[in-house]
Amino acid sequence: MRHDGDDSLLMTRRIEAFYRQSGGPGNPLIDRLLEEHLLYGKDHGVRGRKEEIKDAFIEVFLNDHSTRPIVLALMKFGHQLRKEWQAYLNALANSRQIQETTQSGQR
Repeated sequence: MRHDGDDSLLMTRRIEAFYRQSGGPGNPLIDRLLEEHLLYGKDHGVRGRKEEIKDAFIEVFLNDHSTRPIVLALMKFGHQLRKEWQAYLNALANSRQIQETTQSGQR
Protein backbone atom coordinates (compact mmCIF):
# COMPACT_ATOMS: atom_id res chain seq x y z
CA MET A 1 0.00 0.00 0.00
CA ARG A 2 1.28 3.47 -0.91
CA HIS A 3 1.07 6.65 1.07
CA ASP A 4 1.01 10.20 -0.29
CA GLY A 5 4.58 10.69 0.92
CA ASP A 6 5.68 7.75 -1.23
CA ASP A 7 4.11 9.37 -4.31
CA SER A 8 5.92 12.67 -3.76
CA LEU A 9 9.18 10.80 -3.16
CA LEU A 10 8.67 8.89 -6.41
CA MET A 11 7.97 12.15 -8.28
CA THR A 12 11.06 13.75 -6.73
CA ARG A 13 13.17 10.84 -7.94
CA ARG A 14 11.68 11.11 -11.42
CA ILE A 15 12.42 14.85 -11.55
CA GLU A 16 15.99 14.32 -10.34
CA ALA A 17 16.51 11.61 -12.97
CA PHE A 18 15.13 13.92 -15.65
CA TYR A 19 17.58 16.67 -14.70
CA ARG A 20 20.49 14.21 -14.61
CA GLN A 21 19.63 12.94 -18.09
CA SER A 22 19.03 16.41 -19.55
CA GLY A 23 22.13 18.10 -18.17
CA GLY A 24 20.77 19.92 -15.12
CA PRO A 25 18.21 22.60 -14.33
CA GLY A 26 20.10 25.32 -16.23
CA ASN A 27 20.05 23.48 -19.55
CA PRO A 28 18.28 25.58 -22.23
CA LEU A 29 16.95 22.42 -23.90
CA ILE A 30 14.74 21.58 -20.92
CA ASP A 31 11.92 23.89 -22.00
CA ARG A 32 11.81 22.22 -25.42
CA LEU A 33 11.94 18.74 -23.90
CA LEU A 34 9.09 19.53 -21.50
CA GLU A 35 7.00 21.07 -24.29
CA GLU A 36 7.49 17.99 -26.49
CA HIS A 37 6.61 15.72 -23.57
CA LEU A 38 3.41 17.66 -22.85
CA LEU A 39 2.44 17.52 -26.52
CA TYR A 40 3.43 13.93 -27.34
CA GLY A 41 3.83 12.07 -24.02
CA LYS A 42 1.65 8.98 -23.68
CA ASP A 43 0.47 10.16 -20.26
CA HIS A 44 -0.75 13.58 -21.44
CA GLY A 45 -3.95 13.07 -23.41
CA VAL A 46 -4.35 13.53 -27.16
CA ARG A 47 -1.09 13.51 -29.11
CA GLY A 48 -0.08 16.90 -30.46
CA ARG A 49 -2.43 18.83 -28.16
CA LYS A 50 -1.30 20.18 -24.82
CA GLU A 51 -3.68 19.01 -22.12
CA GLU A 52 -5.09 21.76 -19.92
CA ILE A 53 -6.40 21.53 -16.38
CA LYS A 54 -9.99 21.90 -17.63
CA ASP A 55 -9.47 18.83 -19.84
CA ALA A 56 -8.48 16.76 -16.83
CA PHE A 57 -11.53 17.92 -14.85
CA ILE A 58 -13.90 17.29 -17.74
CA GLU A 59 -12.51 13.80 -18.26
CA VAL A 60 -12.88 12.91 -14.60
CA PHE A 61 -16.43 14.23 -14.29
CA LEU A 62 -17.61 12.86 -17.65
CA ASN A 63 -16.41 9.39 -16.74
CA ASP A 64 -18.39 9.42 -13.49
CA HIS A 65 -21.97 8.35 -14.18
CA SER A 66 -23.29 10.47 -11.30
CA THR A 67 -21.80 13.76 -12.55
CA ARG A 68 -21.99 13.22 -16.34
CA PRO A 69 -25.49 14.74 -16.78
CA ILE A 70 -24.51 17.84 -14.81
CA VAL A 71 -21.29 18.35 -16.78
CA LEU A 72 -23.06 17.84 -20.11
CA ALA A 73 -25.77 20.33 -19.12
CA LEU A 74 -23.15 22.89 -18.08
CA MET A 75 -21.23 22.39 -21.31
CA LYS A 76 -24.42 22.86 -23.37
CA PHE A 77 -25.31 25.96 -21.36
CA GLY A 78 -21.83 27.41 -21.89
CA HIS A 79 -22.01 26.71 -25.62
CA GLN A 80 -25.43 28.35 -25.87
CA LEU A 81 -24.26 31.36 -23.86
CA ARG A 82 -21.22 31.82 -26.14
CA LYS A 83 -23.47 31.53 -29.20
CA GLU A 84 -25.91 34.14 -27.86
CA TRP A 85 -23.06 36.47 -26.89
CA GLN A 86 -21.54 36.21 -30.36
CA ALA A 87 -24.95 36.95 -31.93
CA TYR A 88 -25.26 40.02 -29.70
CA LEU A 89 -21.79 41.26 -30.68
CA ASN A 90 -22.58 40.71 -34.37
CA ALA A 91 -25.87 42.61 -34.04
CA LEU A 92 -24.08 45.44 -32.23
CA ALA A 93 -21.45 45.65 -34.97
CA ASN A 94 -24.13 45.63 -37.69
CA SER A 95 -26.05 48.37 -35.86
CA ARG A 96 -22.95 50.55 -35.65
CA GLN A 97 -22.19 49.94 -39.30
CA ILE A 98 -25.74 50.96 -40.28
CA GLN A 99 -25.49 54.11 -38.15
CA GLU A 100 -22.19 55.07 -39.74
CA THR A 101 -23.58 54.48 -43.23
CA THR A 102 -26.69 56.53 -42.46
CA GLN A 103 -24.68 59.39 -40.99
CA SER A 104 -22.26 59.48 -43.93
CA GLY A 105 -25.22 59.41 -46.37
CA GLN A 106 -26.86 62.40 -44.67
CA ARG A 107 -23.75 64.56 -45.06
